[in-house]
Amino acid sequence: MIFNKVVIQTNASRLILTRRVNVKTKSFSLSNRNAFPKNMSKSIILIRNESKIGSIYVAPHPITKHVPPQLVSVEQGTWAYDTMSRRIREDILSRVFSENELSLKHLTALQALDLELQSAATEKLRYIKGGSRCPDIETWTDLLAEHVQAGRTWLQAPWLTAEFYFYRRIMEAVEYFESGIDPFQLQKDAGLTSAEAPIRSLTAQLAAATSSPDRLTDQTDEEAAAMLELFVVTALWGNRMDLSLWPATSDSSRAATAFEEAIAAGESQLLASDISVVVKELMCARAEGGRRMDIVVDNAGFELLCDLCLADVLLETGAASKVVLQLKGHPTFVSDALSKDVVATVEYVDSLSETPGSSEVGRRWARHLARGKWVLNEDLYWAQPQPFWDMPQEVTEDLRRSAMVFVKGDANYRRLLGDCQWPLSTPFSQVAGYFPAPLCALRTLKAEVGCGMAAEKVEMASAADKQWLTDGKWGVIQYFKSPSPI
Repeated sequence: MIFNKVVIQTNASRLILTRRVNVKTKSFSLSNRNAFPKNMSKSIILIRNESKIGSIYVAPHPITKHVPPQLVSVEQGTWAYDTMSRRIREDILSRVFSENELSLKHLTALQALDLELQSAATEKLRYIKGGSRCPDIETWTDLLAEHVQAGRTWLQAPWLTAEFYFYRRIMEAVEYFESGIDPFQLQKDAGLTSAEAPIRSLTAQLAAATSSPDRLTDQTDEEAAAMLELFVVTALWGNRMDLSLWPATSDSSRAATAFEEAIAAGESQLLASDISVVVKELMCARAEGGRRMDIVVDNAGFELLCDLCLADVLLETGAASKVVLQLKGHPTFVSDALSKDVVATVEYVDSLSETPGSSEVGRRWARHLARGKWVLNEDLYWAQPQPFWDMPQEVTEDLRRSAMVFVKGDANYRRLLGDCQWPLSTPFSQVAGYFPAPLCALRTLKAEVGCGMAAEKVEMASAADKQWLTDGKWGVIQYFKSPSPI
């Protein structure tokens, strides 16, 4: 029998394995035996029989048994359909061709991908190629097995899986794990330079607010709380600057004004806000002398700049003793950030010598990196489509050390929800309460899923904006403190 999920239960721990498992009569075999702790009793609980191949498998939710279906891309008129049937090819893949000087081998592989996407409604998914050269090949084989075996097309597979798969296919085409080619580098660079004016303004304001050498002793609780609130909100609205939606080289003036428009809109376009609770928890951490904080980063460019401002303020107010930036293990979703993008952003801010406050902030950020106050943690898991409740044990254990995890952006939020069609009024705690640490989700809406939004807020947004679920103009700040016991 074939099972997609196995739980290994001991008195001390519960280890969830998401690899496909072939269970034989009196024994079982796993593709990754190293996942087991040494001397662990291997008592098995079988979760689901894979013989029911007709429906899309979603790993069991730890809190509720009633998980809605995932979004797929078959319905014309939806953002999912437009993304997978047109946008990824015409708006994203086309730029990979035009913005890179690639070898004939890489171009041929990309052309094959382009040909597939021309018939996305009928072309079936296949496994990722690359073999042992690719550290994520086993995981992707497991993720795709159900869909390949069922003969699902680009549009029939879950939208989130197909979308992440598209970017992973680009990595396959350019042989990323051998070549190191980031096909989105031009967009990332332009994302900084096109936003130079707001970057100078924001970092200069940050410098002015944190210039006192005795800021931790001189700063009142009221001042610290106000700074924390300001830069949490700044990090939220920085998520508008998504280069997969607004290419930096096509209309830099549009991108440069998006952030200012968002800040001006303020609370009127927040559909859920737990900001007061978030600030209260951060102030408790400050009173304790500072705790570890994590940011699951989304986009490079101006959004990453906003995230680094938040990471800086967490340290400068004393709320954090260190900040761990959780980053993608390979380029994905055009602008999603890697470690090199953090370093490049710090160097860019440091280079803004004509704005003394900006260069001062850049030098301070470089010291945070050098002294281990900012920790850069790349992981391939962040570039994959599994629901966050299907998190590897090592990632779970790492996040449990954090006093608060800020989850940034739309794709990360969709993974929090499993990209499932929860009723929009479903409490955030019911959907995301499984998360292994106190959680603050900062999201501008760019997909047709959500939760934790009051009916009157939904009615207001839908009346004001026909594309409110997908245009990135509306946001949520949602918090849940205590992980539910599993």
